[in-house]
Amino acid sequence: MPASEDFAVVNLLWQLLNSRTGELGRVDFKPQKPAFDDTFPIRQALPRSTPERQGVDSMHIANFVDALGREKSVHIHQVMVLRHGHIIYEGGYDPYKAGVWHVTYSLCKSITNMAVGLLIDDGKLSLTDHLTDILSDEWSQAHPPLLSIMRYHEITIRHLLTMSTGVAFNEAGAVSGNDWVHNYLDSGVKFKPGTKFEYNSMNSFMLSAVVSKITHMSMFEFLKERLFKPLGIDKVFWEASPLGITKGGWGLFLTQEDAAKLGLLYMHEGMYRGKQIISKEWVRESTKKQIDTGDGGAGYGYHIWVDSRPDSFIFNGMLGQDMHCYRDIDMIVITNAGNQEVFTSGVMTSIVHRYFNLPYKPSDQALSDDKRHFRHLLFVKKEWEGDAPQRPVIVRGGWRRPAALNTGASSIQTLLHKVNGKTYHMNENGVGLFPLIMQVVHNNYTWGISDLTFRYEKGILNLEFQEGKQLHVLPVGFGKGRHTTIDMNGEKYIVGTKGRFAFNEDGLPVLALEIAFIEEATARTLKIVFRDPDNIELHWSESPGDVIITNTVEQITLGSGNAGFLTEQLMKNVTPAFISRTMQATVQPVVEAKVGELPKKTEAEIDYDSDSELGD
Repeated sequence: MPASEDFAVVNLLWQLLNSRTGELGRVDFKPQKPAFDDTFPIRQALPRSTPERQGVDSMHIANFVDALGREKSVHIHQVMVLRHGHIIYEGGYDPYKAGVWHVTYSLCKSITNMAVGLLIDDGKLSLTDHLTDILSDEWSQAHPPLLSIMRYHEITIRHLLTMSTGVAFNEAGAVSGNDWVHNYLDSGVKFKPGTKFEYNSMNSFMLSAVVSKITHMSMFEFLKERLFKPLGIDKVFWEASPLGITKGGWGLFLTQEDAAKLGLLYMHEGMYRGKQIISKEWVRESTKKQIDTGDGGAGYGYHIWVDSRPDSFIFNGMLGQDMHCYRDIDMIVITNAGNQEVFTSGVMTSIVHRYFNLPYKPSDQALSDDKRHFRHLLFVKKEWEGDAPQRPVIVRGGWRRPAALNTGASSIQTLLHKVNGKTYHMNENGVGLFPLIMQVVHNNYTWGISDLTFRYEKGILNLEFQEGKQLHVLPVGFGKGRHTTIDMNGEKYIVGTKGRFAFNEDGLPVLALEIAFIEEATARTLKIVFRDPDNIELHWSESPGDVIITNTVEQITLGSGNAGFLTEQLMKNVTPAFISRTMQATVQPVVEAKVGELPKKTEAEIDYDSDSELGD
């Protein structure tokens, strides 16, 4: 790794360990992500059907949906199931909502595959083309290590697609500078290309750079014309690098219904609504094993994972953004989640396999309508979407229950009136609303929350977080999440907030909050402990938590031989236990805050919701 990238990695690690997230990153930031627009319907909407009419028992789907919701280690957001091209189930898990686009992470690598396939079909690209020939201008400006020069000349499009380039420049490129193409070509090659599988999202980014070089437009713009428009995909956004190259391996936001169209395209060998969009040959080669991954799995195709059920494949993104495509039973299962898993090897995947891998086989014929089973499916959907009967405001939630529920509720109401309008100043400003993973992935960093104000008006609790120069107002839902849109440094994000009150082991009231970024895979959890009306403690955490973040940091800093001299020297003096403890403190900080003298906002300055939930 070149010295400049090595320094950036050391700086990243140091700032993480010191909870100084506002100073992370050496990449220029400019807002890209637009607000999700739900004012217009999906174009070329897929047909809806009952499960029975497509040969599937509603009870089977209901049990699957319920199993995902009840498994504590699974943080499921949305689920969609298709049979014979019909959507037979779609639903969210409160506060997450069905129909909202969702970050896909590496699932979008399979769509980068489609851009490459289109150019190969056009005769403008081949699997044997060499990267240094296509990017000859960029290559002439690079200065890789002497021993890597010959290996760079060997890298082909096929090596990029099969994750077998051996290039050392990995995801750390997202924090090391603006010119990722130059940094990739300026890095080392650790093994002979094509001899070993090593997953690296920068390979996908380089494929995007190749597409741009050939088409003279970004890969996102190219796909809009050649793929998204023919399939009726409008609600889509793909982030670009600081120099305007579509990220390729991450950064795509897509609805489940539009993702299903892409799955159906590959299920039907490149055919969609009677039109051949991509050649059969490309789809067949892409979805079969091209390289052994070395983990005992079914293998990897061209940016597509082979699944364990015969004639099946997966578009996979970390933390649970998956699309399982089963050709033999003509079914697709799509999940969006926030799990502590990088690939399809976690608990959620095992649940999907339990319900849809062999020996499961739905009927080839339509089933008789079973109103009882279908009503149960609708009940399960309603329950997980938060439309079941309202739950009590005071719940146990891991703490002891008050002696009398009514007395507890009364004390909470008294507390809310006491803290109403009060502003609490943080004793440290290292924590922001954005989870840490979101900050790093989107290069959108926080300088931290300085103040928190409680507004309890007309039975509605609103929390005002002062973060830098921005004020974020979050309405809190009890029983069901309440939603708003916040502006994070010029980018719009939908946030759903659910709250519950309880008392901890010391008898102190606690407001437990789930702050869910509806379009994302990660969420904030906040427990506010009221020591007295003027002093509070904020216990922060995020999901997925310290395990996935620690693993990510280890990959960025050490990876598989990716660390440079500076990083290696630093890590020699830092034990894994210290890294683990420090990262846990970074992900789960405790911040004290107390009331200060600041002018209160008038009611006209805040747009409150008017529907009371707590009552006056």
